[in-house]
Amino acid sequence: MQHRGFLLLSLLALLALTSAVAKKKADCKYKFENWGACDGGTGTKVRQGTLKKARYNAQCQETIRVTKPCTPKTKAKAKAKKGKGKD
Repeated sequence: MQHRGFLLLSLLALLALTSAVAKKKADCKYKFENWGACDGGTGTKVRQGTLKKARYNAQCQETIRVTKPCTPKTKAKAKAKKGKGKD
């Protein structure tokens, strides 16, 4: 009975490992432009990426758009002031 449990556990571990490897290898690689200016209306920045490499028959889009929230300007100024006072 213990041998069956060990065999079943080994089989599950092997399946999990092969699944993780497959996910890691079948991906799309993009070359991205620089971030655009902050859009005041939406509070986000946008950049575009063009497909550089598709691996292992992955279904990839030729171009993608990525957004992220704009960082507040006051935060950047506060970091600059902290850095100057450390000398």
